[in-house]
Amino acid sequence: MAETADPALGSGGRGRDYPELPGEVRAAILERFNVHNRAFFPGYMGFKVVDVRRGYARLTAENREALSNPTGIMHGGASFGLADTAVAAALIPIHGPGSALLTIEMKINYLEPIFPGEVIAEAYVLRSSRRSAYAEVDIWAGGKLAARASTTYMIKPLGGSDAGRTTP
Repeated sequence: MAETADPALGSGGRGRDYPELPGEVRAAILERFNVHNRAFFPGYMGFKVVDVRRGYARLTAENREALSNPTGIMHGGASFGLADTAVAAALIPIHGPGSALLTIEMKINYLEPIFPGEVIAEAYVLRSSRRSAYAEVDIWAGGKLAARASTTYMIKPLGGSDAGRTTP
């Protein structure tokens, strides 16, 4: 069977347009998100980075009862958090672990309900500079595009006089 020009929806095919990372860099990012972040929000929510490239990340989560509203549909905050986390993962290869990646603004359009099962988020960085970035995220569930988000991030170097600061 010949390969089709268009990859399956939510398959990560569009991510192949983004440059691959050296193996050790990719492995370090996957470990950072999937092992070291277990105590933090992404780990608590069950988000897992399954692919990362320069400006692209693909995450999965299992929509389970703890992430759902009483009707069994994924809570908007859970899918919003998944999209936000996917963008952070896509930005790490560009800006490195020495940067704080801060959401300035995020908008999400929900297109389909997200029922129990696997949910996929694919983040694409469309523009990034030293101080800001713009990205879009597609969220897939049940083989359908369930939501699309657009985000703007502020990039701040960690360290210096602001390191460890807890007040604005």
